[in-house]
Amino acid sequence: MNQISKKALALLLAGVVMIGMTACGNSSSKNETPAEKPAEQDSSTGEKTFTPSGKTLNVGVQSNIISIPTYYAYEQGYYDELGLDVNIVMFPNGSPENEGLAAEQLDVASNGLASVYSMASGLCDWIAESDSGSITAAVYMRPTCAATQVKGEIDGKPDMLGSTETLKGLRVLGPTSTMEQWIAASYFAQFGLSAGVDYEYLNMDRAAAAQALIGGEGDVFVATDVDYARMMEENGFIKVADCMEATDTSFNNGFLVRKDILEERYDDVVLFLQAMYRAADELQGNRELRNSVAYKYYSDNGKPANEEDVAKEGEIRPFITSSDLGVDGFQLGSGALKVGSFFASIGTIEEDQVALIEEAINPAPLQDALGITVEAAALD
Repeated sequence: MNQISKKALALLLAGVVMIGMTACGNSSSKNETPAEKPAEQDSSTGEKTFTPSGKTLNVGVQSNIISIPTYYAYEQGYYDELGLDVNIVMFPNGSPENEGLAAEQLDVASNGLASVYSMASGLCDWIAESDSGSITAAVYMRPTCAATQVKGEIDGKPDMLGSTETLKGLRVLGPTSTMEQWIAASYFAQFGLSAGVDYEYLNMDRAAAAQALIGGEGDVFVATDVDYARMMEENGFIKVADCMEATDTSFNNGFLVRKDILEERYDDVVLFLQAMYRAADELQGNRELRNSVAYKYYSDNGKPANEEDVAKEGEIRPFITSSDLGVDGFQLGSGALKVGSFFASIGTIEEDQVALIEEAINPAPLQDALGITVEAAALD
């Protein structure tokens, strides 16, 4: 398979409409999904059975830890074994994946924080989670910035660097509609600062942004994994805040599916999750295998990494496996709901869209895929 699908290339060149405008697709809530429709049953066991539609399922992935189990399942033929025709489409980050979903060129997307926008628009449901997107994330700053010399300005965060006056006028480089933008906005907001008024957020692919910082452009970069963190530290940049300091919350990456696909091809979605979690379980249960697969995946898809980074990532950022779901305390979509509430508080989305995010958290396909009960996060 080509590393960048022709569909992905066509999508990027087409300039399709961004999420955040009026969304298309079915707007039914999770309580009205096909989870309640009668499913076929195995006559000998009484268990539900699911039948592939025979249509191609277009799945968006990124050159990121988010998508490793999805891609590994593809390479191992796990989708084929279930009768699924899966087409993998590579993207640089979550924003163009949202565009692909809106343009109906993607059916499912392995996505990060950018998923919140597709949920808030009423376009997609959040159906599963893959890994913690926030464990390894941190804000880095050029050492010549005065903000690196000030700390303890925010109550309860004695080690977080920065102050209102020293942060004004700085330029953040990174992709929009992503975890990077959320973390940066949260960090600056703690000091009462807003993008476009007190500081600049310049939209740039994460790899290009990192290189630009190293080359002397901009002041701030949000590293979302260990290889970018290493790159910043090796070039003298200073960590001013980790994700929890910057945002007061955590976020799991996961999976979006268009509501119309869920309505029309529910069995395909369930089978997709079965294969993906088979891959996640296998990778998480074998550290050597996970490291080799991850290193190859990154190398093949243009992500800067070395074997040491990959091994470290494997130690501190586990995949979410089937055994992690359905246990006490796990709530599907809790991070997405917290992030959506934050976005509403700073005007990134409308207040009434938070309810749409809550409605989009749909555990039904996951429950059917794994035969477990999963709690969905809800507004207080």
